[in-house]
Amino acid sequence: MRSGLEGRRKLNGRLYSAAPVRKNLLRISALGVALLVAAACSKSEPVADNYPQALDGNHYAQTNLAADKDSYKAQFTYPDMVNAWGLADRPKGAGGHFWVGGGGFSFQFVGDVTKSADPKFQKLFQDPLKLVNVPGADSDSSDKSIGKTTGVIFNPAPITSDLFVVKDQPVTYDGKTEKLTGSSRFIFATDSGKISAWTEQGTGGQIVRHDGPANVVFDGSEKGMQFFGLALTPSGDKLLAADFGANPQIRAFDKNWQPIPTGGFANPFATGDTIDATDPAKGKAVKPGDPAPWNVTTIGKRVFISYATTKPDEQDATKIDVGEEDSLDKAADKASGGKPGKGKVAEFDATGKLVRTIDGDDRFNAPWGVTIAPEGFGPLSGKILVGNFGGLGHIVAIDDATGKPVDYLRNTTGKPIEIPGLWALMFGNGESLGDSDALYFTAGPEDEKDGLFGSLRLQ
Repeated sequence: MRSGLEGRRKLNGRLYSAAPVRKNLLRISALGVALLVAAACSKSEPVADNYPQALDGNHYAQTNLAADKDSYKAQFTYPDMVNAWGLADRPKGAGGHFWVGGGGFSFQFVGDVTKSADPKFQKLFQDPLKLVNVPGADSDSSDKSIGKTTGVIFNPAPITSDLFVVKDQPVTYDGKTEKLTGSSRFIFATDSGKISAWTEQGTGGQIVRHDGPANVVFDGSEKGMQFFGLALTPSGDKLLAADFGANPQIRAFDKNWQPIPTGGFANPFATGDTIDATDPAKGKAVKPGDPAPWNVTTIGKRVFISYATTKPDEQDATKIDVGEEDSLDKAADKASGGKPGKGKVAEFDATGKLVRTIDGDDRFNAPWGVTIAPEGFGPLSGKILVGNFGGLGHIVAIDDATGKPVDYLRNTTGKPIEIPGLWALMFGNGESLGDSDALYFTAGPEDEKDGLFGSLRLQ
């Protein structure tokens, strides 16, 4: 639940919703709890439980790998890993690292491949590339923060290609400073409206992997943009960004980081005015209360967009509360009996044409992370997994054929797993970056003041 002064403050002459401090939505969620509890008490009955029957064998164990506090008992502790959000890796055979966006950084890790024949990779470890600074973000959890790292993605283009090039990226190592230029390997978004990128191509063509900053490649902060997620199109030559800012929409960029007409990916849930009367395919504008793009994920030739419900501005109900999603808190989520009804998901093809909408039978609560479980993931193999950022942080399992929910990801006692502040979901590559049947996640517990990177494995 995003907030700023409490939640909002002036930055560059405009009101900005500070990334680390989130509104608690007390007006809505508390009212919902009160009504549900009152109804339950008046009948002397518990709130209805609308959870689906558990699938046989649906038992997964959580392991905390890295966090900002010792209390999470993770293998690594980084106090600056505030609100761990974006998560990316490289495909099998490409080496590299897990990239965990949190606070003002990306934190890098290798290994956690328990089935690896090489003992070195069986546990999570770090090499000389541990920390990359992300412009437009910091690890300040007060309302003075400039923003937070959000989406993180890998760019698979050849490093010598002209796709998404980073120029003159500074890095210091072995007592010297070098400026790197090459096709980006990883791309970062921030909720302060900046997109940055990182390359590893040295001046002599060698690979350079050392700590240092990413370079800003686009800055939309002056136009009120707030980027909450990123994805490359299936063709790999365009960048998509989920802008949850002043004019929420999916934005597109060409290989040179220049904004271009999005071309498809129209919001099927928007109910406002037609954006372009001469081109109805562009869809409608978002009105307060409409779902708006919150994240975008490419899986093969498929593109999934997660939508969070917007809120009306407290001062002007005809406008949206910029950067603030409407979600139920833990108490209200629990009181809803598994039906928070706050958010949607839509699937598009590679051209941006709508394939279907997925409402999750009202089980979504500010959904953000989307992935598809591989074979070997037990009863949820082949299911679309959708992670709820809001409330209890449940992971909803959707049947890919029907688009209907079949269960939640459950813990070793059979209860739906709860990861408050849940963001990214991603499976390992099975070689050097996690087991291919282990589900990796990031989260910002405690109203995004904490950060957590972990895994879920079938038991």
